[in-house]
Parts: sequence; structure tokens; C-alpha cells
Amino acid sequence: MIIIESFQHVNVPAVDIDKSIEFYTMFFDFELTLKEENSAIVSFDNLTLKLQQVEKSEENENKVPLLSFIMDVDDFTEALQDIEENAIPIVAGPSETSKGENIILKDPGGNLLELYYEE
Repeated sequence: MIIIESFQHVNVPAVDIDKSIEFYTMFFDFELTLKEENSAIVSFDNLTLKLQQVEKSEENENKVPLLSFIMDVDDFTEALQDIEENAIPIVAGPSETSKGENIILKDPGGNLLELYYEE
């Protein structure tokens, strides 16, 4: 067994670093903590994402893993409005689940994000 002392970050491919920074900071309130030529670090609470520059290709579409963010009901409703107003690509939903509702969308790099709330 490998013993992990702490969590560092999740690498998120980004076709356009600046658009990805704007997306995560404007829509999800991440804080930009470091920006370099081909990468950036954004953080929210204990979650750190490293946005890494990649070339646009079909291989970059529909990324796994899917990042999931839990929201409360009011925030989920507001998020749906923001998604529609900003023409963020929706892959699936909003859909009812056994515990609430979810929606899957794409970030500017084509990565899949799930927003959901539990009742």
C-alpha cells in the first residue's frame, strides 16, 4: 500500500489557459494562485486544480475523470441560469437523480463537469 500524506492537485487539460482561468474563477469562485506560460493553479477550499495547456484535438473531448461539484438547491438554480446566460455547453441534463438533480457541462478545454445537489 502506498501511504499518501496529502492531496496536491488535479490536472485539468486546458486548450486556452486564459479562458479556463476565467471559467473557474468567474463561475466557481476559484482563486488564481499561480500563472505560468503553459499552466495555472486555481484553488477553492482544499481543492487545487492545475490547468495545463494542451493542443485542441478530438482526443481531448469528453475527458475522464468527470469533476463533480456539490451545490445547495438555491445555488444549483442560480448556476443553471448562469449556464444558460453564458451559453456554456451542456452535455446532459438537468436531470433528476435518486437524491436530487444534476447537469453535466463542458469547460473551455472540453473537460466534463457535473454540478449536483442532494435533497
